[in-house]
Amino acid sequence: MVGFPDFSLPSGLFSLLFLQVSMWGSDTFVVIGPSEPIVAMLGADTVLPCRVSPAMSVENMELRWFRSQFSEAVYVYQDGMEQVAEQLVDFKGRAELVKDYITEGRVGVRIHSLRVSDNGMYKCFFKKGSDFEEAILELKVIGLGSGPRILMVGPEDEGIKVTCTGKGWFPQPEVQWKDERGEKISSVSEDETQDDDGLFQIEAALIVRDSSKRKVSCSMKNPFFGEEQVETISIPEPFFPRTSPWKAAFGVTLPILGTLLGAVPFLVWRERQEKKRAWKAEKEKEEESKAKESLKTELGKFRIFFVLIEEVKSRLYAVYLDLTGCYSFSARRKELYQQDWRKEQFKAGK
Repeated sequence: MVGFPDFSLPSGLFSLLFLQVSMWGSDTFVVIGPSEPIVAMLGADTVLPCRVSPAMSVENMELRWFRSQFSEAVYVYQDGMEQVAEQLVDFKGRAELVKDYITEGRVGVRIHSLRVSDNGMYKCFFKKGSDFEEAILELKVIGLGSGPRILMVGPEDEGIKVTCTGKGWFPQPEVQWKDERGEKISSVSEDETQDDDGLFQIEAALIVRDSSKRKVSCSMKNPFFGEEQVETISIPEPFFPRTSPWKAAFGVTLPILGTLLGAVPFLVWRERQEKKRAWKAEKEKEEESKAKESLKTELGKFRIFFVLIEEVKSRLYAVYLDLTGCYSFSARRKELYQQDWRKEQFKAGK
């Protein structure tokens, strides 16, 4: 009996073929965007391409390119024409549909005069009936600014300070100093700012202390664009600070002098404090003396008043005796004696 050859296929391959045939016979599709970021120069034009698989006409589909939100439309194509009502103001007049191969499912949106604000992520959205798919694209806008420009500032920190500046860059450029042998040198500082258009201006500073390595270069490079711009400067020998024999002695003397100068304010302060305390003690002593004199004066006044009271009492008593007729010679002598005693007390009070 003659047997038939075995034409059976592996189960995995059979499933794949069945899926492909099913897709050909239906409206199912996928949207595919670029696998790598799209890099374009600032101010130039670029295209954000997308395509469908399997290949089919997308002429009657809704096509939309937008930013992070669906409503942030960069371009909308629907019912066979452009729909500008949903388009962002920034893209009006700058975006158009590239549809040379629309019947094959390959389309794109061309953006004119790229700006810094155009940099970032995008999505393309294709819809047919109730089926829709989307893909993600990334646009990197780069700006190659002017520079680098090296400027010799002058002596600083036992060396010569030089700066490397550039402007009009996007994104922020990579700055690198190198010596004559090509070895990298670290900047002592880097300052960057952005203008109203979002472009970077950068300044990197370097201090060259070794006169044998006075030839240095500065390079600036966009991180997404390999080409770098370089400038070199050679610092003349006479510009470097010369070593003085007095430098070591000055280095020892300066700290001592600084210590002595620092002690002067303390000594002046202490002398002022001593003078202040002495003046305060003298003032307190003077006030105490014045208080004693015042008290003595007040006591003298009271003593005079007391003597006068006693005098009045004696006179009243004498009148009383005259009126009663009981006045005697001995009482008179006693009275005279008391008067003499009061006079002595009065003199002593003065």
